[in-house]
Amino acid sequence: MASSQNYSEAAGDLRQFLKELDDENDLLVIKSEVDPEMELAAITRRVYETEDKAPLFENITGRVGNGLFRVLGAPVGLSRVPGQRLGRIAKSLGLPSTATGKEIIAKINDAKHLKPLPPNEVASGPVKEHKIFGDEIDLTTLPTPRLHQHDGGKFIQTFGMYIVQRPNGTWTNWSITRAMVHGKQTLVGPIIPKQDIGVIYQEWKDLGKDMPFALCFGVPPAAIMVGGMPIPKGEDEAGYIGALVGKPLDAVKCETSDLLVPANAEIVMEGFASISETAPEGPMMEYHGLVYPGRSKECPLFKVNAITYREDPILPICITGRATEESHTVWAVMIAAEVLNICQNAGLPIQMVWCPFESHAHWLAIQVNRQELLKLKTNMQDFCVKLGHIVLGSKPGWYIPKVFLVGEDIDPTDLRDLLWAEATRCEPGTSEFLFDEYGNIPLIPYVAHGTKPVRNNKKVVRCCMLPCEFVDEELPWKVGSFKGSYPPDVQRKVERDWEKYGFDAL
Repeated sequence: MASSQNYSEAAGDLRQFLKELDDENDLLVIKSEVDPEMELAAITRRVYETEDKAPLFENITGRVGNGLFRVLGAPVGLSRVPGQRLGRIAKSLGLPSTATGKEIIAKINDAKHLKPLPPNEVASGPVKEHKIFGDEIDLTTLPTPRLHQHDGGKFIQTFGMYIVQRPNGTWTNWSITRAMVHGKQTLVGPIIPKQDIGVIYQEWKDLGKDMPFALCFGVPPAAIMVGGMPIPKGEDEAGYIGALVGKPLDAVKCETSDLLVPANAEIVMEGFASISETAPEGPMMEYHGLVYPGRSKECPLFKVNAITYREDPILPICITGRATEESHTVWAVMIAAEVLNICQNAGLPIQMVWCPFESHAHWLAIQVNRQELLKLKTNMQDFCVKLGHIVLGSKPGWYIPKVFLVGEDIDPTDLRDLLWAEATRCEPGTSEFLFDEYGNIPLIPYVAHGTKPVRNNKKVVRCCMLPCEFVDEELPWKVGSFKGSYPPDVQRKVERDWEKYGFDAL
């Protein structure tokens, strides 16, 4: 039974978030012993596919006492609690669990217009309760889960947050990128040059110095959400997180550098990313749902010199693969919100953007405000070309190869609506506008493994609107649906008497 509690602000730390999930019957504490060699991951993967409760594994084979670590699966997965399918996303942002996709995007977008609230540095915090250094560290002895049978190693970092800073201290980036256990004190992971961590890494490399990093696990839920958001380069995620939740995060200085980390994080690993040493990394099942077994790549080594952690710490994980997991609930949602902000700042009449989970963060559904669109006195081609350059040429647009433009009668968060619009209103060739001047993230399977594997594969805007929608005040059609085919009084009666007819409550 769902709780009636209505939380009015984002949980300040992971443990408060878990308490709120438990209050709403959306958390399952698993006390029986679970093997980290794929059993734990298989349970979590099945949870994603059944939209079941988030599992918190407390008894993992190989774990010693109350040390490193318990594991939380599906931290921002979808939920089958009635009326709360997006509940874990909403709750991460301080919204009621019943919030809609539109309300979630609005909350994220509204915070873009607020004054940033940088972190509040404090002397210490829960993450400093336990500390280990240097030769005391042995990452190979930790009960790190093996996530998929075809992965090239054990990926401890799938839902933690890297913190790195420009050498001159003017820009601090909080972001998510994967990492695999390599040795006793080393991780190995990709640093993609076009991503923010790659830009900062190159600046350190140009100076001939290894890059200081902090890898934070179990950070406040809003922080990990923003860690997956492609905000403009040079802007600090930490200040935006403060604006989003309405107060600065408490942060504490690292043991081996001046980087600030969330004071109530569960675990922090800190050290230096090597500019000269690399090792084979991967493969790893990725967010697009495919893996190419046996194909590893040379990636930088991350040398871990210190680990600090809370008592009885929790490692959140994401089991990447077929939708829907955190790559989609977090990354896709935050990309959509940033694109909406970009469109509105450019003066485009766009009122909603959504990245359908089922597209594995490869599609954007963009909804126009038709009254504002009519004022432009434009046409399909001119508008779609302009929209394409603004969106696909942007930072978040680099990740998205396919854009669907829809009218006000289409709910971008409803895949059935989007498919209907594409099937009935997008004319092959005529309503499709191609762009070949913008690159693509190389993780998209057809970019790296298609017929012509190049980085500048075409992108497309598919207009799922008919020409009359750009010029006519009144549309000439009516829709065959419950809302579209019956008078309001009939709709109200049917809704009122639904259970009387014998149906379950909606």
